[in-house]
Amino acid sequence: MKLFKMAALVALVMTLGGLTYSTKAQAKSYMISGHEVHDYILNDFQYYKVKRATPLMFLYSNNTTKKRIVPKGTIIIGRKYKGSSVEKPAISIYLSQLDYSFLNKDRPKHLALLSISGTISLSRPQDYQRISRPAYLPALSLGDFKQAKFSTDSTSEMKIYSQLRITSNGFAEFSRFKNPNAINGSQRPQFRQKIQKSTNKGNTRQLYFAKKIPGLGMKKVKQTGKLKYRLTIVNRHQPFRYNDHSEDSNPLFYSRYTVGGKKFITQIG
Repeated sequence: MKLFKMAALVALVMTLGGLTYSTKAQAKSYMISGHEVHDYILNDFQYYKVKRATPLMFLYSNNTTKKRIVPKGTIIIGRKYKGSSVEKPAISIYLSQLDYSFLNKDRPKHLALLSISGTISLSRPQDYQRISRPAYLPALSLGDFKQAKFSTDSTSEMKIYSQLRITSNGFAEFSRFKNPNAINGSQRPQFRQKIQKSTNKGNTRQLYFAKKIPGLGMKKVKQTGKLKYRLTIVNRHQPFRYNDHSEDSNPLFYSRYTVGGKKFITQIG
């Protein structure tokens, strides 16, 4: 994720409710958990639509590679670089935010996917069209929501009981964990459904599905069709700072949400 924390003084696309501005004129900053936080510490993502089928190389744990094709119309999180007289145009792609089935299709057995983010030289930069953030993705977040128990004063480690991933290409992947101390975030999701429609008004997102995902507090709104179930995601505009127990780690920043009426958090920096 550090790849995307650009040290440029840029304005945030979305205003963070619950944050207060500092009086420093040279940079925009906010107060989170009593600490001044500059905007470049928070996540700053860009979104692109693939305009034609595009080949990418995946690297596996035995150092073998495999070519995969990203279909036309796929939405990715990344950042495009214009290049220079000595450098080709390139794009950095955060592939890990695509859905599990795409990432693991034809993956060699017993091998882990190592390269899920990287900079790719572009012979045709126009193949990646910059778009606005999709309505189903929250601001400043990669779309990973966690139902967790923690203390912001670092008196206890964060324990994760369930995880909802909203992928950049429009899937909802949900898992619940019996042992919150042994979480593998890259494991196969227990439930997975395509997002059929999404709306975003104010601090509330509505995601619509053809089938229900158990345990997420979905509401049945139609008897038939692809929009039978609705999941409501509300930004509570309550960001906070969290320090984990690593001696050399930097503080992390999260925002509080409710997902289907239950409390979740997502990392924003």
